[in-house]
Amino acid sequence: MKLALDFLALRPVFTRCGIMAIWYGYLAVTLFQIIEFAGFSMSASGVSALYHLSLVAPILFSLLYVALVRLFLEIALQFIEKRTVQL
Repeated sequence: MKLALDFLALRPVFTRCGIMAIWYGYLAVTLFQIIEFAGFSMSASGVSALYHLSLVAPILFSLLYVALVRLFLEIALQFIEKRTVQL
Protein backbone atom coordinates (compact mmCIF):
# COMPACT_ATOMS: atom_id res chain seq x y z
CA MET A 1 0.00 0.00 0.00
CA LYS A 2 2.88 2.36 0.81
CA LEU A 3 4.35 1.78 -2.64
CA ALA A 4 1.06 2.69 -4.31
CA LEU A 5 0.72 5.85 -2.21
CA ASP A 6 4.29 6.89 -2.94
CA PHE A 7 3.70 6.29 -6.66
CA LEU A 8 0.50 8.36 -6.70
CA ALA A 9 2.13 11.14 -4.67
CA LEU A 10 4.93 11.34 -7.29
CA ARG A 11 7.60 10.33 -4.82
CA PRO A 12 10.54 8.41 -6.28
CA VAL A 13 9.81 4.71 -5.94
CA PHE A 14 11.97 3.17 -8.64
CA THR A 15 15.65 2.44 -8.38
CA ARG A 16 18.12 3.03 -11.18
CA CYS A 17 17.84 -0.61 -12.29
CA GLY A 18 14.05 -0.37 -12.34
CA ILE A 19 14.11 2.74 -14.48
CA MET A 20 16.59 1.13 -16.88
CA ALA A 21 14.31 -1.91 -17.19
CA ILE A 22 11.38 0.38 -18.01
CA TRP A 23 13.49 2.15 -20.63
CA TYR A 24 14.59 -1.07 -22.34
CA GLY A 25 11.03 -2.41 -22.31
CA TYR A 26 9.69 0.79 -23.85
CA LEU A 27 12.48 0.78 -26.43
CA ALA A 28 11.69 -2.83 -27.40
CA VAL A 29 7.98 -2.06 -27.82
CA THR A 30 8.76 1.01 -29.96
CA LEU A 31 11.16 -0.94 -32.16
CA PHE A 32 8.52 -3.63 -32.58
CA GLN A 33 6.01 -0.98 -33.62
CA ILE A 34 8.39 0.47 -36.21
CA ILE A 35 9.16 -2.99 -37.59
CA GLU A 36 5.45 -3.70 -37.77
CA PHE A 37 4.85 -0.50 -39.74
CA ALA A 38 7.72 -1.29 -42.09
CA GLY A 39 6.52 -4.86 -42.66
CA PHE A 40 2.98 -3.70 -43.26
CA SER A 41 4.09 -1.11 -45.80
CA MET A 42 6.26 -3.66 -47.63
CA SER A 43 3.44 -6.19 -47.84
CA ALA A 44 0.98 -3.72 -49.32
CA SER A 45 1.64 -4.13 -53.02
CA GLY A 46 -0.37 -2.15 -55.52
CA VAL A 47 -1.12 0.62 -53.05
CA SER A 48 -0.54 4.27 -53.93
CA ALA A 49 2.48 6.21 -52.74
CA LEU A 50 0.26 8.33 -50.51
CA TYR A 51 -0.40 5.28 -48.37
CA HIS A 52 3.32 4.84 -47.72
CA LEU A 53 3.60 8.53 -46.97
CA SER A 54 0.84 8.19 -44.38
CA LEU A 55 3.04 5.74 -42.44
CA VAL A 56 5.71 8.38 -41.87
CA ALA A 57 3.77 10.20 -39.16
CA PRO A 58 3.30 7.16 -36.86
CA ILE A 59 6.98 6.26 -37.21
CA LEU A 60 8.06 9.81 -36.38
CA PHE A 61 5.70 9.93 -33.41
CA SER A 62 7.14 6.63 -32.16
CA LEU A 63 10.65 8.03 -32.34
CA LEU A 64 9.52 11.23 -30.64
CA TYR A 65 7.93 9.24 -27.82
CA VAL A 66 11.19 7.33 -27.36
CA ALA A 67 13.10 10.59 -27.08
CA LEU A 68 10.60 12.05 -24.61
CA VAL A 69 10.57 8.95 -22.43
CA ARG A 70 14.38 8.92 -22.45
CA LEU A 71 14.41 12.58 -21.41
CA PHE A 72 11.98 11.97 -18.55
CA LEU A 73 13.94 8.93 -17.40
CA GLU A 74 17.16 10.91 -17.32
CA ILE A 75 15.48 13.61 -15.27
CA ALA A 76 14.17 10.94 -12.89
CA LEU A 77 17.62 9.39 -12.61
CA GLN A 78 19.10 12.76 -11.64
CA PHE A 79 16.57 13.07 -8.81
CA ILE A 80 17.31 9.52 -7.65
CA GLU A 81 21.06 10.12 -7.66
CA LYS A 82 20.71 13.39 -5.73
CA ARG A 83 18.45 11.67 -3.22
CA THR A 84 20.92 8.81 -2.62
CA VAL A 85 23.80 11.27 -2.21
CA GLN A 86 21.87 13.24 0.42
CA LEU A 87 21.08 10.10 2.44
